[in-house]
Amino acid sequence: MTKKLTILIIILFSLSIQSLNAKEYRWEKKLTFLGLLKRYHIPQKIYYNMDREDRELIQEIKVGQSYTVIKEHKRIKRIDIPISDELMLNIKRTKKGFVAKYIPIPYKLIEKTISIRKKYGFKKDLYYATKSWYFGKELEAVYSKAIPFHKMRKGDRIIIFYTQKYRHNKAYSNPQIEACLIEVRGKPFYGFLFKDKYYDSAGKQYHRTFVYNKSGFIRPIINMKRISSGFTQRRYHPILHRYRAHLGIDYAARYGSKIIASSSGTIIYRGWKGGYGRVIKIRHKNGVVTLYAHMSRFAKGLHVGSYVHQGRVIGYVGTSGRSTGPHLHFGLYKNGRAINPARYVKRKKVSKQVKLKGNNYKKLRKLVKHYRPQFAETKRKIIIKKESSRCLNCFKHLPKR
Repeated sequence: MTKKLTILIIILFSLSIQSLNAKEYRWEKKLTFLGLLKRYHIPQKIYYNMDREDRELIQEIKVGQSYTVIKEHKRIKRIDIPISDELMLNIKRTKKGFVAKYIPIPYKLIEKTISIRKKYGFKKDLYYATKSWYFGKELEAVYSKAIPFHKMRKGDRIIIFYTQKYRHNKAYSNPQIEACLIEVRGKPFYGFLFKDKYYDSAGKQYHRTFVYNKSGFIRPIINMKRISSGFTQRRYHPILHRYRAHLGIDYAARYGSKIIASSSGTIIYRGWKGGYGRVIKIRHKNGVVTLYAHMSRFAKGLHVGSYVHQGRVIGYVGTSGRSTGPHLHFGLYKNGRAINPARYVKRKKVSKQVKLKGNNYKKLRKLVKHYRPQFAETKRKIIIKKESSRCLNCFKHLPKR
């Protein structure tokens, strides 16, 4: 009886597998999102019912991008389209019809280590060890121009601890350097990743920070408390309770704080705009448009067509639209495409060195203590080919994110 039951379970399982058919395709050069919906007989209202930000995110789909079509009994059950390393558009058939939403991409995070000594040149040595030029270029970015790579001598150590995302046993993102060590004539230079920047063991930042140039774009908020949300293609929305893009920067500030024009330009929109609430949009040179949202009220004397100079007060911080608290949502668009405002501002050549203080310094020191024994173990051996307790020159699966 048990044998018959086992056979029946195997048959039912194989039939269920056969009924599901998943196939991967590549995004064609002339294919549009509406064209994809038409191809698979999916109502185009799915696109038109999306929020503006969600529709904008579709523009991130690149030619050659892979997407998966899953069919059940020859009918479309689901289409998964990766938009970024962390977010994908999921089009799913339900009893009420097709629905589309953005969901996180499930992945495994793998931690790896590189430990070598300089022989020819740090870039060449890393290429020979990894078959990729990526790590050499990344190390230059980590240390900026703060250390003299050209003075490295034969035998100096290079140690890198990094993580990488995997799906279906394939790497699908660039490695992320978490901590590293470069020796220059035997002198160690440590680098630790903290809040998207690299610092040495004492909390001094390797990347230099620059003062904004007044001829470029300046921070659009006066009396800012903090940045409550940065530019990302994946954010869990606290009101909508779902994942969506956040194509701008949120500056938390007191209700009624002044909002200024980030750069000189002409107002092209002034009014209410859905979840953004009260909005002003300004067109600048070179196809750049800035957006200021969630205002409590507009400054007097401004209308569509008004020319405003950089620093002119255009409105006041509020919570209009979908907002959990008083803040300014600042968006920046280049030729109609959202880009990260933090990376667009022009900078002066004058720089200053930043050093962490307070709680941030304490958090960095925890990172240093975490990696210190791993650096010590790695230094004892140039190449560790088998897994060790600290997983050096091997890999381990970290919790799903």
